[in-house]
Amino acid sequence: MELLTAVSISSFLLVGLSSAMLVSLQTLTTSQTNSSTSIQTSQTLDKLVTELQSAVYVFERSATTIGFTIPDQSGDGYNERVRYSWTGSAGGALTRQCNGGTLQTLVSNVDLFSLTSSYKSVAETYPSLGVEDSTETLLIDCNGTTSLGNNNVTASSWIGQYFTMTLPAGSYAWRPTSVKFMVKKSSSPAVTRVQMRSPTVSLTPSTTILEEYTLADSAMTTAYAWQQYNFSTLSPLASDGGICFVLQQQSGTTALVAESCGAAPNLIKTTNTGSSWSLDASKCLMSQLYGKLTTSSSTKSLNSNYLTSIAVSLRPTGSTSTQQSTAPLFNHPEMLNGKWELDFSKDPTTVDVNGDGAMDFVVHGGGTFSTGTLSGYIWKPTGTQQIDTSPGNDFSKTTIVDVKLQNKTVGGSGAVFSLNALRSGSNCVPITASLALQSDGTQTLTVSKKTNDSTTTPIISVTGLSAQAVLLHLIIDPTISAISIAVNDVQRGTYPLTPYASTDPNRYASIAASGSNAEFSYFRIRVLEQ
Repeated sequence: MELLTAVSISSFLLVGLSSAMLVSLQTLTTSQTNSSTSIQTSQTLDKLVTELQSAVYVFERSATTIGFTIPDQSGDGYNERVRYSWTGSAGGALTRQCNGGTLQTLVSNVDLFSLTSSYKSVAETYPSLGVEDSTETLLIDCNGTTSLGNNNVTASSWIGQYFTMTLPAGSYAWRPTSVKFMVKKSSSPAVTRVQMRSPTVSLTPSTTILEEYTLADSAMTTAYAWQQYNFSTLSPLASDGGICFVLQQQSGTTALVAESCGAAPNLIKTTNTGSSWSLDASKCLMSQLYGKLTTSSSTKSLNSNYLTSIAVSLRPTGSTSTQQSTAPLFNHPEMLNGKWELDFSKDPTTVDVNGDGAMDFVVHGGGTFSTGTLSGYIWKPTGTQQIDTSPGNDFSKTTIVDVKLQNKTVGGSGAVFSLNALRSGSNCVPITASLALQSDGTQTLTVSKKTNDSTTTPIISVTGLSAQAVLLHLIIDPTISAISIAVNDVQRGTYPLTPYASTDPNRYASIAASGSNAEFSYFRIRVLEQ
């Protein structure tokens, strides 16, 4: 009996010991699994945070996905393109992809993966949408009663007036619309050419006729009287810009006699058919210039946002612990929808900012870029050489353009930037900025837009720019359908853009030489996220 009892007790102890050992083993296995998962989670976070710290460009960003480029790791000269993504569903995998390659599963089952961005904003102000006067007003009055003079307009002797004005605060452009001038007839028959010309650096007429009409002697009397001519195609001019009004003989011994006075300066004369001109600072042509001002009543603010850090939270399936970490982004990449940038330190067709393996610039029409046109961080195209951004973009979000350019020889349109803005389907606004060297050594920048496929309308012209690189800064604002223009850090106003159904399907921006030698030393386009 005692033996049976002892055996029974021993058997009970063995069963209990076996159960305890099984529970202990299960607990150990679970502990080891949790520990392994915790280590894997920690390693994943460490890798993500380390790579984010060196991010130079972010091409995709949401609460569960982050795509960015980091500096070259493989030695091929190109940035690496890295993407972390979670499905967003409990139990889904967290994956990593590099340079578009095979997806790598970092954590097989995840219940939580979240990314929270912190950023700093850098504000830029620019004029609100400018409004042109609905009716013309007298802008420049050269009407007086002192130092009166008679000036014959003959085959060799022509006369005119240089008009310029400094705009009042809040106004950014002035557009001449008509000129009144005091004349009388002399010969009969006779015809006078009534012209508007661009000025030279010496404020005298260039050979470029901007708009022209004729005045017959039959329209005048033998006594002085006002004549008035309207001008409809002249570009708006920036503050302190100028224009030359010219009376030139076409036929008749003395086509007309024009009156001058001492009310203002800048009477212009030639006695050798325009081979040379004089500028009289003590007299003016008896005249009055009418026009319209473009005025902005306030300013707008544009915020460029730069990522400073990203907080990361990760919890694997089955874990009750959420691991968290924060990655400081040392390069503060801007939050953009697209970016193209050139400093011309190398072949533009080998630049790949977003690391997608597709180059950011292509030679227009195909072909190989000529590296012989690069010199000292400057691209020097000639003739009609052009490079385009790639891939296509609608430029329908806020778009900021910076281009540094110079025209080196006279002819054609000079150094040219172009872009089809605010595209939605076939609707867009083709925009062109051309910098042209003048015969007097100055440069004229003209920003234009198309209002239909056959009509190009100047937005503003900035004359008298020195013969050196010019910095053009454009903001295309879709919220008000407008373009803001700054030249050499001077605001030149904000002007309306009206998209139309264009037959031009192009979705790129371009820089080019057109009919002469040009230079480009910097080019950047940023399309903001918002």
